[in-house]
Amino acid sequence: MKSKSLSLIMSAVFALALSAQADEFDDFDSTPSAAPSDNTASYDGTTDSEFGDDEEYAAAYARYKNEQTSKAEINRKRTEGFARVIQLGVRGQAGINTFWGSKAEDWGMGFIGGLGIMVKMPLGVKNLSVAPELDFNYRHYSFETDTEFGTDDATINMMVFEIPLIVRYTFEDLGIFTGLGLNLSLKLTGNSEYNQNFDGNEPVTDNNALVTSSVEVGGIFDLGFMVTRYINLDIRVVQSFSNILNKALVPEGRFQKANLLSFYTMAGVTYLF
Repeated sequence: MKSKSLSLIMSAVFALALSAQADEFDDFDSTPSAAPSDNTASYDGTTDSEFGDDEEYAAAYARYKNEQTSKAEINRKRTEGFARVIQLGVRGQAGINTFWGSKAEDWGMGFIGGLGIMVKMPLGVKNLSVAPELDFNYRHYSFETDTEFGTDDATINMMVFEIPLIVRYTFEDLGIFTGLGLNLSLKLTGNSEYNQNFDGNEPVTDNNALVTSSVEVGGIFDLGFMVTRYINLDIRVVQSFSNILNKALVPEGRFQKANLLSFYTMAGVTYLF
């Protein structure tokens, strides 16, 4: 009997000990140190929000994205502002000119240079834009021919407002653009001089032999490269369709039957805001 009672008492004590030990482990599991941190964030590779509180991880992920950016994406970002928004710009240009047309064979190379402003506006079609300009240019033309009495020479100097209206297409992947349009020239001031040189005698000068027209209309071709979003380089070719001479005011003589069509090529640099 005593043995049976002792066995029951030992079983009860052992059960209580196991219960106390289990409660101790339960308390340990419920402590804040054992619980998962709420600040632990998983990274799924889709956004930067996981790194909002960790500058080192944010910088590393930014470098990763930059390394994974393709060349086409870089070019797209470079031309995004150029192709989609209205921009203002200033332009400087310089080049050479001459004449095409009837009686134009004795005109040599002259020069042209000037400054201007432009506005570039999208046309609602991807990569297509229109770029009207207002340029202030100086033009110089030179003429020289041999005669049986000596050498004749002439010059034309003009200050003009030019209004190019160019429709451009941008090749985003290549960073280049090309354009076609019309060019309107309005003369501000102009003068000419025609000298007939006779051997052994003083030259005879006529300042009215080459009276220039007030308005010219022509076509324009433009090809350029976008160095950055803000700086563009281009080569521009302009061919006039109208005679530079005012035939009604040109006296009878060498230039009465001349049809002088301006042709000039310019290199330019444009800074866009």
